[in-house]
Amino acid sequence: MHLTLRFAGYGGYGVVTASRILGLSFTKKGFHVLQTESHGAAARGGACTADLTISSDPIYELNFHKPNVLIALSTPAFKKCCAISPDLSSELLILEADILGEPAVQLGLADLPDQNKMKIYQVRIRRIAEELGHVRYIGIASLGALAAVDDRVDLKLLRDTVTKDGKLRRFKTTNLQALKSGATSISPLEF
Repeated sequence: MHLTLRFAGYGGYGVVTASRILGLSFTKKGFHVLQTESHGAAARGGACTADLTISSDPIYELNFHKPNVLIALSTPAFKKCCAISPDLSSELLILEADILGEPAVQLGLADLPDQNKMKIYQVRIRRIAEELGHVRYIGIASLGALAAVDDRVDLKLLRDTVTKDGKLRRFKTTNLQALKSGATSISPLEF
């Protein structure tokens, strides 16, 4: 297996944390994992991305041109991903539902090639985070949504990783609720 994922959102959304948790869950299954992330202004609320490569073989490439899976959690992040890869043709695209009404996102979706082969889902991740009390839960909720639609991602293993992760221990109960809510709130996007 060789899988590339890009999480794209704002600094503070837990984008980097989500990619780290997903990577840790795959290392527990014996896969090789490489995670990279954006730095700088993104850490203070700007658009940021975290990329993850998961492979059954050793990984020698640091970057990838287009991800197999794109999780876009904000309009600027979606636009940035489309600018990086104008021929973006991921197998799976998960979008924050609130950004779908914005013309820039609609334009970006219209330009995606061969939409019939691409699986596109929407989820109200921002609403989940608001109900849980902080935007930091957006990243964890996106993992729940991903696990619900991609059988390569094991929700039980994600729960275990979140439960045992030292950095997340303080918010364990809320993170587990975010995972569950993300998994039950995702729906296919109809064109």
